[in-house]
Amino acid sequence: MYFPIGWPKYLKETQRDSPPLQYVISNCDRMLFAVLSEDTLSIWYCKPTVQIVNYTQSQRDLACIGGFCLAEWKPDSSMIAVMTTKQHVMFFKVDLDISVANHHCLYVQQEGRAHPHIEWYRNGIPDSDSVPAIKLTPVTQLKLSSQITWCLCVREELVLATADGSLNRVKWSGTLNPKGRLVLQDIPVSLDFQKTKAAKLTADDGHVVHMEYSPIIGGYIMVLSSGRGLFVMPPSSRVDNSVAQGVWVQDLKDATCLCVNHRYRLMAFGCCSGHGNVYVINELEGTLELSHKLTVSSRDYPDAAQTAGPVRCLKWTPDGTALAMCWRNGGFSLWSVFGSLLVCSLGGDYCFPNDSVRLFPPPIRSLEWGLEGYQLWMVCETVETELEGYVGYHGHRDMSHIMQLQFVKSALTVNPCMANHEHVFLQGEDKLYMNTSDVSQKSTSRTESHLLVGNKHWQIIPISHSYLATNWPIRYAAVDRSGQYLAVAGKTGLAHYNFLNRKWKLFGNETQERDLVVSGGMAWWKDFICVACYNIVGQRDEIKCYPRSCKLDNTFAISTKVPSQVLLLNTFRDLLIVFCIDSHIMLYNMERKNTQSNPLLDIIKVQEVSLNNYVPHPVCVTGLALTSLKTEYGTRTHHNTKEAESLLLSVAGKLLMFQRDVSQVRDQNQTKHKPPQFCPPSVVATNVENMWTTSRANQGKMQLMEALWLGCGAQGMKVWLPLYPRDETKALNFMSKRIMLPFRVDIYPLAVLFEDAVILGAAGDALTYQYNSPSDTSPKKPTHYLPFCILERTSQIYLHHILRQLLRRNLGVSALDLARSCKELSYFPHVLELLLHEVLEAEATSKEPIPDPLLPRIVAFIQEFPEYLQTVVHCARKTEVALWPYLFSSVGNPKDLFQECLMSGKLETAASYLIILQNLEKPIVSRQHATLLLDSSLDKGKWDLARDLVRFLKAIDPSDVDSPTNLTSYGRATGYPSPPISPPDADGFSFTNVSNVSNINRVRSSSVTSTDVVQNVKVKEKLKHTVSDNPAHGRRMSPKPKDDATADQVYIDVILCRHCRRLAETNRMRDMGYFAANMEDFQLVSWLKRERLRAAKVEDFVTALRDLHHQFQWPFPILSYSAFQQLKNKTFSTSSLASMSLLEEDVGKKERDLGGKREEEMGGGTYNQYLGTTRPNSNEQNLSHSLSDDIFLRPQVSHTEESSLATMEVSDNSSLLGEFEYLADVSSCTEPLSPELEILSQEMANKGPIQSELELRYLLQISLEAGCLEWALIFSILLRDALAVVRTVNTASMTDTPLEIVARMREGLSYLELWADTECLGYKPFLHAIRGQIQVLNKLVEQTAPTLQLSTTPIESSPLDEGQISPVLQAMRTMDIDNTVENDTESRVKEEKGSDCVVS
Repeated sequence: MYFPIGWPKYLKETQRDSPPLQYVISNCDRMLFAVLSEDTLSIWYCKPTVQIVNYTQSQRDLACIGGFCLAEWKPDSSMIAVMTTKQHVMFFKVDLDISVANHHCLYVQQEGRAHPHIEWYRNGIPDSDSVPAIKLTPVTQLKLSSQITWCLCVREELVLATADGSLNRVKWSGTLNPKGRLVLQDIPVSLDFQKTKAAKLTADDGHVVHMEYSPIIGGYIMVLSSGRGLFVMPPSSRVDNSVAQGVWVQDLKDATCLCVNHRYRLMAFGCCSGHGNVYVINELEGTLELSHKLTVSSRDYPDAAQTAGPVRCLKWTPDGTALAMCWRNGGFSLWSVFGSLLVCSLGGDYCFPNDSVRLFPPPIRSLEWGLEGYQLWMVCETVETELEGYVGYHGHRDMSHIMQLQFVKSALTVNPCMANHEHVFLQGEDKLYMNTSDVSQKSTSRTESHLLVGNKHWQIIPISHSYLATNWPIRYAAVDRSGQYLAVAGKTGLAHYNFLNRKWKLFGNETQERDLVVSGGMAWWKDFICVACYNIVGQRDEIKCYPRSCKLDNTFAISTKVPSQVLLLNTFRDLLIVFCIDSHIMLYNMERKNTQSNPLLDIIKVQEVSLNNYVPHPVCVTGLALTSLKTEYGTRTHHNTKEAESLLLSVAGKLLMFQRDVSQVRDQNQTKHKPPQFCPPSVVATNVENMWTTSRANQGKMQLMEALWLGCGAQGMKVWLPLYPRDETKALNFMSKRIMLPFRVDIYPLAVLFEDAVILGAAGDALTYQYNSPSDTSPKKPTHYLPFCILERTSQIYLHHILRQLLRRNLGVSALDLARSCKELSYFPHVLELLLHEVLEAEATSKEPIPDPLLPRIVAFIQEFPEYLQTVVHCARKTEVALWPYLFSSVGNPKDLFQECLMSGKLETAASYLIILQNLEKPIVSRQHATLLLDSSLDKGKWDLARDLVRFLKAIDPSDVDSPTNLTSYGRATGYPSPPISPPDADGFSFTNVSNVSNINRVRSSSVTSTDVVQNVKVKEKLKHTVSDNPAHGRRMSPKPKDDATADQVYIDVILCRHCRRLAETNRMRDMGYFAANMEDFQLVSWLKRERLRAAKVEDFVTALRDLHHQFQWPFPILSYSAFQQLKNKTFSTSSLASMSLLEEDVGKKERDLGGKREEEMGGGTYNQYLGTTRPNSNEQNLSHSLSDDIFLRPQVSHTEESSLATMEVSDNSSLLGEFEYLADVSSCTEPLSPELEILSQEMANKGPIQSELELRYLLQISLEAGCLEWALIFSILLRDALAVVRTVNTASMTDTPLEIVARMREGLSYLELWADTECLGYKPFLHAIRGQIQVLNKLVEQTAPTLQLSTTPIESSPLDEGQISPVLQAMRTMDIDNTVENDTESRVKEEKGSDCVVS
């Protein structure tokens, strides 16, 4: 509720020869503060915080009557009584000093006014920031017979407790009232109010050391010198011969101080043990029983009681919603009403870094809250030495100073109607704090709620200085449901703020503002701000509603008179409910009318209810709300009207529910203006600090929307949840319709997001700053430390707590319905994980046997959701290994769960189970499962996961695995890094950025932008070997001696080679590139060299080319009209004669169908003219070629052109010009396009993405290096790179290329020519351009040299079966031959450098 903010303020420090400060106390309205030292009485003003007047005793008076120790104000602040150490009471008159000019003020803030008009104590508070001039005049003094130990002001008299055990009543005139004197030893004290075991006090019980009086509780609460607590009811003046009666506070033996909360009827006692005990009156048994304890847990600060010492001071806030507690050794803490710790300065950055024993603040002698609780005044004592920072004081010296802490508080403390909203809204003395999204941008309610959950930033709204200058402090604040409009009310008047334009709207007439005092709260209703106020001019209480869109003026206000002062108000839909000081509740119906230019509002009183029988005092009512809740529910469909069914009333922490009397006949016409009466109340809960309900409806989440949420302090939160029947046709007849579920929370709740199952709160923290005092002139300036208090917004998920409580009570059906309604929440898997984790921790670490364990029910519940496997493994990974057996005894064998993950495709989850198996099973088991997962991840392209799995397999100690091969094993790995289970990028990543690789680890290259293409993509004229296969640099996959080969490396190589073989056989070259890029230990060039005659060979060039088009999103080439005309006039081969007639018929048909449209014309007669070397940087379109009736070409027995032509069939609906045709209207285009423009458009249409081009050129270079000339030829044709085709053919002619490869290359080109003739004419120009290289291949095929079969001899003559030998061993056997071939290749390149076979 209350949180410190900003820097602490040091107001005054005692001088060198002055006695330390002793005591501070404020007057009734907390505007004036009296500060005592031994010989001085000073009066301070609240704002600005300045000292007004000072009275100092003379040495003679100090010796005669003693020093000042205690003080007490008269209720009207006209006098102050000061107690001395020598049994005297001095009375001072506090009066305005009329001798001071400037309107009898010491300081006046004019605020632009030439002649400010100062009114003294108008409405109980001095006007503006003007500081009045006050004079203290000693009036009289009184000497008592014994030492004064405590003093109180009760009504119009002083009650003085003395050391002789008596209570003396003294009038303000300075005379004793002998009739009111009480002697403690004459009072019978019992254990309860029934006078059980009544006995009189003895001398051992001692005298009063601390005392307070509560008219609401009805007596004195005392702390005796013996440490016991006592409640004394004085004799009643209405009953003759009545005597005082005392009741002991149970189990209290070491009390030091006390403080009474009048609103909640609580009595807080500080103890010598360092704890606080809070007691309440048990009305049923008539005893004072313990409500809760105030104990700093070891989690917040270990050994807090021993470090801080006994409790010295306790003080409730003015509104009674928080309690400040200080210890003798220093430090302070702040607690909510029912024991929730809000702030504790013992730990964190509040402490001094160089001295852990020294606490902040220093030991406090006296506490007092400022106006509205925005400041906490503290009289602190310090013991400083020269080494600790106060140079000049030799040795130890007692000092003291006044420190002031600034606070912000929740708007719920004074305006409980804020409980209907879902914003954390805090108010300070000059600014407001609210957590919200950017309200300047309109968003949906779902988006807004998600932003409220995740947004950690505060919207800080400074209050208008024009309003604050004359109306400080802010008393009430409210925000509308949308979070876009705020309203505040200070001393007088009100103002509201618009988030959209960041402007305040104030009263234009200052007189109207000064005549309005908001006294009972404020609330937004639609676009009206409703306030419960007092009209000073009319001397009456009213309810006023101001429209937001109009000027803030009484002319536009709608007023309704109420018979008595309003204490609380709230809204529910179109109803306004108010609670008055006479304990009556009135309901008003509000109706907005838009008939005129200015909005109007009709307020009609519909009901009035008296609550005198249920409310002990109007001040005790701390919450009021109308809700649609009721205990008798039908089905979900019957409860969608959201009518006002019940009234909730919080009385001193006890929640009462008044329901409508359903037995009355409800006429539909009279329901609106005359609703049914309320039944007698039922108690819903106790220890209630806050309550949250909502008037919104959500059919999908009826359980959450119809629930009542309660904040109960140290007991956490409670939710009153409705239970709906499983069958909507049947009602629950054997169990309650609602259930109260308690659960613990780690934050203090300030708001509830009903649909998102999240609670919002705030928490205070501190940052320590060090500084050197500028006033110190010594050479060695001491360093001082000062904490800066900050405020953080917190949130917590509560859904798993509710599910756990429902399952504990065997309400699994209700839990399942609730969970399914929240499945769309982004953090729902985390909810299931928290549910499993908390139950596992509680049961697995229990020292006692659990007769009915909850874990099996939790597991069965989580199995109903698809996140089951993920939840289990995440919970196990975050739990100690010692608890795993207990977990898997309920969820099942982790090997079975691993198999389920593989079958369902949840590979990342399966990888997490490997960590479990590694710790629970033998290494061979985890290795087997890792192998299965590696295969699956490779098949599905999970490269990051596959790379982590390879590292996982390497980390397994081979000595622990029964290896079937006799190979040298690794030593034990130093440790296994857990693989990160993160989903890979959807778009993959680049596996190359250059055509010639210069890095041995070509696997981690980043994506290349368009500006890198010109620099990195270079066409090579001659085949060169890259560093990856250079023997001088070494190769990871190079053959090693048998003794050096490791078992795990061979094992991994087998897996990787098997997968790469599958990729090559299915033409998945792009996946092969990604695979090689991510597998660091796999060398693609070496593998392709070994497999170029087996897995890496190309059986069907047409299918391979089509597959590459689809894999790389590379468009099929488009044939322009000019190129078509050129092709029509030329004869490429005899095989194209038949296609020419088909071509003419098809084109003519298309021209007729398109109605006179023709294709674009293009200049140039050869392919090189429109092939182009310019690569524009613009983004090319990703075109794909999809034919309705594809033709599949199969190689024949006789590879001749005539046989190939005879087996071809042309489909009727296949496009001879390709799928993408560029046609232009003949009538609109009379002149052909320029050659440059046509070349540019043709180049852009035929080119694919830049990234795909980079990857294709990389694979082209790799294929050339490995001698896979078939794939190199296909990549060259796909890129339509004639120079690459030349390089490929030259490589085949100048190296010892097997005849089988050259033959397949020539045959594949024949099939491609035929395919281009029949299906894709776009390739015709390119194939025509490389006809010279086709002729070279024809010559090579006709040659028969024995050296062409050299590379295949070692493999074919091997006695081992090809499928049974390891790829590493294959590489070892062929290493020498490969090196020989490479050396021969280099020499032949030099000899045949000027060969005429090369086509330039």
